[in-house]
Amino acid sequence: MNSWRLIIEGKKSASYNMAADDYLLELAEKRESPPIIRLYGWDVPSITIGYHQKLKRAVDITKLDDTPVVQRITGGRALYHDDAELTYAVSGNFIAYPQLGEDLNRSYRLISEAVVLFYGNLLGWQAEIARRDDPIGLGGKAEKQKGCFSALSRHEIIVNGQKTAAGSQRRTKQALMQHGAIKLGPPVRHPAIVEMPQTDALEKLAVDLPPQKELVAGLVEALEKTYSAVFVVELFTPGEEAEIASRMARFKNINSD
Repeated sequence: MNSWRLIIEGKKSASYNMAADDYLLELAEKRESPPIIRLYGWDVPSITIGYHQKLKRAVDITKLDDTPVVQRITGGRALYHDDAELTYAVSGNFIAYPQLGEDLNRSYRLISEAVVLFYGNLLGWQAEIARRDDPIGLGGKAEKQKGCFSALSRHEIIVNGQKTAAGSQRRTKQALMQHGAIKLGPPVRHPAIVEMPQTDALEKLAVDLPPQKELVAGLVEALEKTYSAVFVVELFTPGEEAEIASRMARFKNINSD
């Protein structure tokens, strides 16, 4: 089995998190590291928006209050991050490590398979992978775009008919970085994000969550099994932390302008 790098971090700012994921893609492009799995949290509940989104269409700025908003390097819709989720990033050079997935669909599906395994093992949820895009959630030219959890894309995760995990990917000619949010209950809504009506499908599946350490260990185990790899913990070095800090200005809170 190949050894991959595992970075487990605590709660960080939205600017730091997006700068770190940007740095991971650069490492992958330069082949300076084996594939990296990064698991992290948020120091305060935050919103990220897709690379191609404009703030005023992605969210209702009159309802943001003081919630930080940061733009991702990946596509997708506005997503509210809080404590009721596990946030991950997977990065690597797929030429050197083809088990990451030889194309976009395969790389997405592999991560989704790991999430399905995690849900089943840790929460007892029977999750499934969406087979096609939802034209209703993804379509339309409304003044405000629907939020991430109202737009179902192929390979995303649903439980009892409701989307519970989301991911978006940036892919170059030889490297990829996908990050995403794995919700641990009904997705918490933010008033600034337009969402479709939510059913009580997940309320019926409510469980007492294991401790955070067990949740993280369960996700790591599911990813290791999916990729047939062994993860070795190796945190960011001081030099890498400095490099990430130097990028944070590019990922500033755009709700503070």
